[in-house]
Amino acid sequence: MLVLVNRSRLYLLGAAALGAIAVAVVLILIGTGGGSSGTTSSAATTTTAATGPASLKGIPQKGLTLGRATAPVTVQVFEDPQCPYCRDWNVGTLPTVVRDYVRTGRIKLVWRGINIIGANSEYGLRAAYAAGLQNKLWQMVDQLYARQGVENSGWINDAVIAGSAKAAGANVNAISAAFLTAPVTAMWNDARQAATTYAVRGTPTFIVQKPPAVPTQLQLSALDPASFEAALDPLLK
Repeated sequence: MLVLVNRSRLYLLGAAALGAIAVAVVLILIGTGGGSSGTTSSAATTTTAATGPASLKGIPQKGLTLGRATAPVTVQVFEDPQCPYCRDWNVGTLPTVVRDYVRTGRIKLVWRGINIIGANSEYGLRAAYAAGLQNKLWQMVDQLYARQGVENSGWINDAVIAGSAKAAGANVNAISAAFLTAPVTAMWNDARQAATTYAVRGTPTFIVQKPPAVPTQLQLSALDPASFEAALDPLLK
């Protein structure tokens, strides 16, 4: 679990899940193009139109997983799309991790989106998991962070989801159709179960798995690339 230095707080588990009725309302809005955009922050990653971040170009992606299936180490990434610290890591550190560890085949990343901040998070979670059915989850997550607004302000709405999907190169209508399906719900439930199994208390949290060793929670004091690599490297030996 991340131990944040000089931060006001760590986002903790415990937010209530959003009901299916509320999700259905957003689903309808996505399909009709209704609603208004929320407050967003500027993107800090290099993104090409309809493809997502350039750092992901050419890297194998299947469902939740980014990287080669044969990579000897798996790093599970627990995030909430509303979490600003998760955005910090994605914008400032993930490109370096992808370049030095994922692209070279040393590790693969598995995304575990969980709801810890509030009901609005479920919109983003379901959208990301639905994009995973198109093997566009990591691009979708990147685009959601590029549009991240004030937590629990309702910024994850129909316009943000549609815009993120389009920029990620995903099919907007397919994401809308998959929102409430069993595969999307199963991925979300699996992430929540994994969070319980590994005693995940906040986001972002990283679980490193190098069989036959026991999965280990990465201990971090900062989110910058140097701090992340310093914590990860000993676990890869």
